[in-house]
Amino acid sequence: MLKNYIKIAWRNIVKRKSLAVINLLCLSIGFCFALVIGVYITQQKSINQQFRNIAHQYILRSNRKPEDMGTSITNPAPFSKALKEEYPNLVKNYYRYNPVTNVVSAGDQSFRENIAIGDTNFVSMYGLPVLYGNPERAFDNVNAAVVTASFAKKMFGTENAIGKTIAVQTVVEHVKQDYTISAVIKDLPYNSVFNQGYFEGYTVFVPGIGNKYYGFGDPLTGWTNNSCVAMVELQDGVLPKDLIGPSKQLLAKYTPDFFQKNLTVEYAAVKDFYLHDNDNAVERMITILSIISIFILMMAIFNFVNISTAAATYRVREIGLRKVFGSKRVQIALQFLMEAWLLALAGGVLALFLYETTRPWFSGVLGTEMISVWHFRVQQYAGFVLMVAAIGFLAGAYPAFSVARSGTAISVKGKPQTANSGLLFRRIVLIVQFSMAILVFIGAAIVNKQVHFIFNRDTGYNKDQLMVLTAFPKQWDSVGVQKMDAIKQGLLQLPEVTSATLSFDLPDRTQGAMNLLPVNESARPIVVPSFVGDEDYGQTFRLRMKEGNFLNHKKNFVPGQIVINETAARLLGLDNGAVGKQLRTPEGAVYTVTGVVKDYNAATLREAIKPLAICHVKDAPGYRYLTLKLKYATAGAVARIKQEWQKLSPGNPFEYSFMDDKFAALYKSELQLKKAATTATVLSLIIVFLGVFGVVSIMLMKRDKEIAVRKVLGAGLAHIFALFITEYSWLILIANLISWPLAYYFISQWLKSYAYYTEQGISAYVSVAFIIFGLVCLLVAGRTFKTALENPVKSLRNE
Repeated sequence: MLKNYIKIAWRNIVKRKSLAVINLLCLSIGFCFALVIGVYITQQKSINQQFRNIAHQYILRSNRKPEDMGTSITNPAPFSKALKEEYPNLVKNYYRYNPVTNVVSAGDQSFRENIAIGDTNFVSMYGLPVLYGNPERAFDNVNAAVVTASFAKKMFGTENAIGKTIAVQTVVEHVKQDYTISAVIKDLPYNSVFNQGYFEGYTVFVPGIGNKYYGFGDPLTGWTNNSCVAMVELQDGVLPKDLIGPSKQLLAKYTPDFFQKNLTVEYAAVKDFYLHDNDNAVERMITILSIISIFILMMAIFNFVNISTAAATYRVREIGLRKVFGSKRVQIALQFLMEAWLLALAGGVLALFLYETTRPWFSGVLGTEMISVWHFRVQQYAGFVLMVAAIGFLAGAYPAFSVARSGTAISVKGKPQTANSGLLFRRIVLIVQFSMAILVFIGAAIVNKQVHFIFNRDTGYNKDQLMVLTAFPKQWDSVGVQKMDAIKQGLLQLPEVTSATLSFDLPDRTQGAMNLLPVNESARPIVVPSFVGDEDYGQTFRLRMKEGNFLNHKKNFVPGQIVINETAARLLGLDNGAVGKQLRTPEGAVYTVTGVVKDYNAATLREAIKPLAICHVKDAPGYRYLTLKLKYATAGAVARIKQEWQKLSPGNPFEYSFMDDKFAALYKSELQLKKAATTATVLSLIIVFLGVFGVVSIMLMKRDKEIAVRKVLGAGLAHIFALFITEYSWLILIANLISWPLAYYFISQWLKSYAYYTEQGISAYVSVAFIIFGLVCLLVAGRTFKTALENPVKSLRNE
């Protein structure tokens, strides 16, 4: 029986090759995109899942009021340790680290590396894969270091670097600290919970005990160090809510009143931390892509149903004869389902080939390495097979049972073979398809518009031709600042460099903050995000001054100077002239305002412009970047700057990027969504138009005699074309009326995640409508042209 079903199904597929090819292409496109999104979602949700006791692992987050008091991912350094020591019935283990970046060297090799200064238990606590060394005792002593395999390979040419010595440059003059590598771990994914603080992740892990990086000992011991990332492992049965009371008690016991009143420690599950980090950016991305992939699969299913129900009317006599000879409805339905499953199976195989072919491209679009089909797990293969089988059933179920219900006598006579058979159903399906395609198309258009708005909006500073160097050596004292200033002056001698500035932050985020008292003597200080830079920061970034000068630009350094932005001036009561006014901190420090810079976006457009203060780097020595404004950013210019850098800062790596690249990195998720939405739009339109092509082809075959009669009676090509396009015009109009309100609502919700966003406008909606209508017109015209030109006698003489 099964063999017979397959044989007949194959014959019918071969008999109507063009319709089979259309269904095959639509299903394979849908399967391929669904497979891509499925693999992407699986990979994103698997982040951090490999850690030991993952269900009990939590990362500490700081809910600060106001938010600008510090970053949410850091908290007081001793907090997690004190939690474990004073509440051992709640906390089983803890791990903390202080993130830094500096030069790590061995022999003649020197590289800039991200370093985690932390506790020595993280390898055993999380069960990290150790390639070389003892997993249960990764650190032999306080002078031992754990490194990643990629670092070992880069530094020593081999992953097995056990026993080799590395030297970590500190921020203290002429001080390096030597460490002996005691373990080499497998590289952690960039989005691992261990990589908080630096997108690239950490490659070197050293103990806090005996550490000399800052010159004052272990940075994990001081309650004033509010820059540590901490994680805890809870005891069995303990929930984060059980730590609310103990957390408040610890803050009350060890921190100043200001912290107690404005800081709440929260506990985020490590297992899904990556999905919810950064305001649920990844979770939103997954949701949007999932909805789009479902839309595309549904359109492929609808195409199959539409074409199959229209084409099935050619087989009514076959169905009638089967019933006469004793076939039951379920047997006839199974015959049609078998054809659907065969096409779905072929589509699934083709989808695997398409996936493997397009995998590198989709990896770039989604910003992650998509695994090869040859590396799928058994569960992934099983899931894909189930999806193919389910889609095959959904696509074939309606045509199968619809045809099987037809009456025997009517079927034998072949009367269902009319042009209008099932017309209402096909129209509804086409409306749904058009609505989905228009919805995705409008969404992609607005996403593109928002991305264009982001990259073309006046942010208040100029990011073009800015080369950002990682400032080495990091010597955070007055002598270190003088050394970097000498390097800066040396680079300014190059004809390619027009200006340069030394700073701790760039216009991508501001990590620090200071408390300033308003001039009206209000007792309540205002938390103002702040960082240090030099007098050339404003000129290099082309900031616009509202009044005064940028830290007395081009004049001698005067201690205690500060520049504020317009928002800070307004909040501090300095709307009517700020230059020369003095601002105080609750601790008694005094700053003199030298200028007010016009508001600019010192973070992303997701955030409204906040108050900002910039102090001189000589007042608070600490720097990370040396930014150069270039006349032109050519390979030759970069080479000459590198050559000069090696003369001025010998032994230090030449690490650089360009500000426009850093700006683009801020909007990585938007750029990924733009590419994914554009891809989805193209795929959905291909599926819809293939479906329209198939349905029009069937209608033309059914109405060939009608067209012939119309031609005999004098109808021209335009009349015949209008006959078909009128019907689709109404369908497209109804689809637009359905999709426009939905698109407006969902896109408005997405745009609300930005403080600054483009207006939707009617133009995008109207443009999409006209594009869809124009493409359908071209498709219908192309398909009807051949039929309209045929000799009407040829159609009329055969009955």
